This record gives sequence, C-alpha cells and structure tokens, in this order.
Amino acid sequence: MEAAHNVEETLVRCRALYLDGKSSEALPIARGALAKARESGDAMLVHRALNACGILSADTFDVVGAMDFHLESLRMGARETDPLWAGRAWNNIGIVFALAGSPGMALRAYVNSIEAFEASPTQFSTRFSPYSNSANAHFAISQYEEGIRAARRALEVLRPEDVVPEISGVVLLRRNLVNLLVAAGRAGEAAEHVEELIKLEARASTPRNVIAASIARATYELAMGRSEIALTRLERALDMARGMPAALRDTLTAIVHAEEIAGSPERALARLDELSRHVYRTAIDKARRSVELSQVEAGLSEHAQAQAQARLRARLGPPEAPAGWDALRNLAVSAALKLDSTGWHGIRVGALTKALAVACGEPPLKALEIGLAAELHDVGMLSIPDAILARPAVPPNCEINGYYLHTDAGADILRDDGHPRFLMAREIAKYHHAWWDGSGYPPRVGGQSIPLAARMCAVADTYDELVCGFRAAKGMSMGKALQALKKKAGNQLDPELVHRFTTVVMREAHDRGIDPSLGPSLEAFQQLIDQLQQDRGYI
Repeated sequence: MEAAHNVEETLVRCRALYLDGKSSEALPIARGALAKARESGDAMLVHRALNACGILSADTFDVVGAMDFHLESLRMGARETDPLWAGRAWNNIGIVFALAGSPGMALRAYVNSIEAFEASPTQFSTRFSPYSNSANAHFAISQYEEGIRAARRALEVLRPEDVVPEISGVVLLRRNLVNLLVAAGRAGEAAEHVEELIKLEARASTPRNVIAASIARATYELAMGRSEIALTRLERALDMARGMPAALRDTLTAIVHAEEIAGSPERALARLDELSRHVYRTAIDKARRSVELSQVEAGLSEHAQAQAQARLRARLGPPEAPAGWDALRNLAVSAALKLDSTGWHGIRVGALTKALAVACGEPPLKALEIGLAAELHDVGMLSIPDAILARPAVPPNCEINGYYLHTDAGADILRDDGHPRFLMAREIAKYHHAWWDGSGYPPRVGGQSIPLAARMCAVADTYDELVCGFRAAKGMSMGKALQALKKKAGNQLDPELVHRFTTVVMREAHDRGIDPSLGPSLEAFQQLIDQLQQDRGYI
C-alpha cells in the first residue's frame, strides 16, 4: 500500500509539471513510477502510469513512445474486460494521432473511446474528454457544425463537480467552441465562451491554460475587428509557447491567420515558414517515419502549405530594405562597442550567419536577409549598465539576469516595424542566448523551438567571441575556436549547425590560404570575414 501511495503521489507531481509545460522533466519521473507500479502488481496502478507516460511522451513529440504506452494500456483493458480502460486508452491514442497531424485518424479513435464509455452507463461524465477532443478534430478538417455539436455534447455531460479537477480540459473545450463558432460564421455566439475562458484562466493560470485561452480570445477579437489587440495577445502567447513545443503549432497557426487578416502578408509568410520548420518538418515528419502511419493525413499538408504560400506571396511587394535600417545598424555598432573595441562584432556575426544560412540550403536572398538581421542581435546591449559588462566574460550569478535582459531589450527596440526583416531581427535578438538543451535564456526554450535564424546567429556569435575575445577573455586561433565550438554542440548550440559552420570556416580558410591553427590572428580572421562579405551573386 505504501508503494502504491508513492506512485500515486508521483503521478500527481507529473501532472503538475505537465500543466506547467515541463513534460520533458516529468517523463523520467513517470517512467520511474511505471516501474514501481509494475513491481506492485496492481493492474490499475500500471494502467494509470502507462497513461501518464503516454501523455507526457506525446507532449514531447515522442509519438512512437506515446503510442506504445497507450497500446499497452489498451491491451490491458481488453484483458481486464474493463470498458473504462479501453475508453481512456482510445482517447489518448486519438490525442497522439492529432499531434502527429492526422485529425481524421484521431476522430476514429475518439469515436472508439465514446463507444467504449457507452458500455459503462454509470460513467456518463467520462465521455467529456473524447467529445471535446473530437470537436477539435472536426475543426481541423473543417467540419464546423459537426464540431459544434460534439462540443455542446461535451458540455452536456460535464458535471459541476468535474469542472475544478478537469479545469484544463474545460479550457480546451471552450477554446474549441470559440474556434468552431468563429469559423462557422457565428462569432456572436462565442462571446459567452470567451467570458467563461477569462474566469477559468483566473482560476488556473498555468502556462498551458493561458496559451489556450489567449488563442481563443485572440480568435474572437479578430472576428470582432480588433486585430491589434489580438496580435499583441498572440505575441505574448508565442513567447510562452516557445518553452512548450506541443503548444507552439497552435500558437503559430493562430498568428499566421491573424497576420493575414490584419493585412500583413509578409509577416504571415514569415510565421508560416517558421510553422513549417519547427513543427511540420521536425516533429511531424519524424513522427511519421517512426510510426509509419501510412494512412495519416497531414494536419498541414504540403499541398495546403503551398497554397497558403502562393496566396501570401501574390500579395507581396518587391523586396526592399526597411526604413530606418541604417540607423539601427549604427545603434548596433554603438552597442557592440561595449563588448568589442572595434564595434564590428555585429557585422562579423552577420557575415558568418549569412554563410551558415547558405550552407544550410537557404536561398541566397533569404540567407542575405538572415545575415543582415543577425547584425542587430546585440542592439539591446545599449540598455545594459556598464558595470555589468565590465565584469569577466561570465557575469556573476546575481547579475546573469541583468545581462541577459539585453535580449528582451533588443526585441523591444525592434518590435514596432512590420517589415519581415525586423520580425527576423527581433526573434534573433530575443533568442540568440537560448540554449539547445533549454538551459539558456529565455528559460526552457530549446531545440527546434528556438527560431532557426537565432540558432544560426548563436553559432556565429559564439565563434566570433571565441576568436576575438571580449572583456577579460583572451582570443584564440580560428582552429582552436572551432574545437571549443564543437564542445558546445548539443548543449549550448545546435549540433548540426555547428558541424555545417565548421565545414564553412575550414573551406573558406583553405580557399583564402589561411592557416586556422595560427594565431590568435585577428588580421587573418578579418580576411575571412571580408571574403564572406563579398557579393557572390546574392543581389
């Protein structure tokens, strides 16, 4: 009994971490609870631990692991002839399919869940979750009226005493109803659900609930013509969602839609590109290869994505530098002087980032834009007191937060212009100190959740500092700096980008007749930078 109690307490802790968007931290704990549950021989305890492991695995985009856990749970339910077990397992399997981009398959799983629960009439309220989830699946495949009916059915089976323990699920249900009603042209009916969301968010303001409520409120505000309020709300939600990969897709999708409605096709296209990179190409493609779901329909199919890109590009004007860009470059040089006596740190980082973008297969003009945006990555240094920057290379713990505030300051400086280069520069400024393992700044933003351009800039920024040496740190040869850079791959920096960057530097140094092992030689490094800054047909 004591072992069972410990497992129960552990699962409660895992749920709390899940609600805070810390599924990656909770999963190892849940796996340990599952092992203890197996040792106890308590089938119900094993079933609950399997469900927890499956939900947490899905939330970290381990679709294969999640499906394995839920299928084992489903098989246990069949052996125990318990319809409640089967109903919960089918509902969780549907969630996995939904995360894998297959709402059609998810809908089938939810139907199986509802049928299983119907075999146990005394458990009427258990159907709440599959009804609510099926409403979201109907929304994903544009079956709005069917979705509204499913959502209203979920409200019917929800008992008042279930609201508090199921408050996150109720938030999602209200969000689903707002989305469905707006899409069906019945936005006026969504007002009552928005009001309920505000109340629910106040009662349980976990990151997951705040993001879901923010998206729903912004959807309603857009329908009511309040686009500026909606975009501000979604930007805040996006900052929070970057630490929660599972919430990133919904948030980015909402912003793409909002930017398009607000008449900003350039920004919508930039967000659509990020949506494709961070969610579809990474999580969804990986999930499909692993699970081999031959009948899975993409939540955002390549055809639909191409249509959206074509529609947005048709409304774009000719590319040109944004107004005020030269003034910002000058400010960036001034900011760089606080670190680098030459003031050219940002220019060098821009050239290195551009070269890395080309090596990663970006089109030349896109690579050029990324490089130009990267030049402004430290513009927020203007807001950092000299007393902090005068410290050694790594500020004391008490001043770390003050130092990293230059990323927030840079994002604020670059916030008010609608040009896509500013959008990219803002994200680079905000996230270039985010670490691959999630331990950088902002906290818990890591891996593919960091914008690609910011990850590229982080590699170039780190390398430039290693070669040049800032404050009390001494510079090193280009070769030693590459070795030091490799040691940061996988924890601080994207390992694939470090590999590509190393190849670029070695190739360019060889072509220029530079020996990377000699040094430290800032003159040789500047020769490399000059070579990378050459036009090479970019324009």
